[in-house]
Amino acid sequence: MKFFLKNSYLLDLIASVMFFTRIPVNWNYFSNKPPNLTKAAWSFPIIGFLVGILSGIFGDLCMFIDLPIFLSCLIAITFSIVLTGAFHEDGLADMADGFGAGGTAVKINKIMHDSRLGTYGTAALTLGLLIRLGLVVSLVELGNSLILILSVGFASGKLAIIFLRNLYKTSKFSKTGSIIENVSILKLIFATISWFFPIYFFFPLVGILLGVLFIFVVIFLIGNMSKQKLGGLTGDVLGATAFISELAFLFALTIYLRIQF
Repeated sequence: MKFFLKNSYLLDLIASVMFFTRIPVNWNYFSNKPPNLTKAAWSFPIIGFLVGILSGIFGDLCMFIDLPIFLSCLIAITFSIVLTGAFHEDGLADMADGFGAGGTAVKINKIMHDSRLGTYGTAALTLGLLIRLGLVVSLVELGNSLILILSVGFASGKLAIIFLRNLYKTSKFSKTGSIIENVSILKLIFATISWFFPIYFFFPLVGILLGVLFIFVVIFLIGNMSKQKLGGLTGDVLGATAFISELAFLFALTIYLRIQF
């Protein structure tokens, strides 16, 4: 236990695993202090890679035993949702319900925190999952493994959370513990490097840069909508941004790789 208390980087990783996944973690075993997600933000992309690796293994094994690509991709995505507890998917549905319904900031916030799923949320979640499945299938058909595709997608979404949070203020409706504070420049750089280098070894630089452009378009659009409708960011908005940024990056890679193909 003393080793974990002294190793702050390992504690950050464990805190991120506990926050973003359903992997059982007994935090009291590792530290007697509350987890600090803002301090742990540098590890967010690494957790994305972890979720992608664990989910992709299932899909690649399915293809290894000659199951259809479509079914293998669906199984891998299903496992990722179980592993994360549909964390970002829930944020997407809630944001779509609130922003879609419109009205005052108080009304939008009330709708976003309603446990019932509305028409906008259902449509956004259904289309989002279908688009994710379509992109993953397309990239597999281009010769990429599910481990690689899902890792890149989830890590990109996690990185987008940090940039969005640093570029926009929080809403007065954001709940304590549901949103990180501003991340230091050093940790932001470290998170970006930990995201970039694994991807750089597997995908063309132009495709990566196109994906980054797409992600910043998503960040700009969602950040400004949140500012207009809620006065800032909430946890649901960050979750939705992670989901949509994942799709944006994979979409950019698909476009570039198909042109090259």
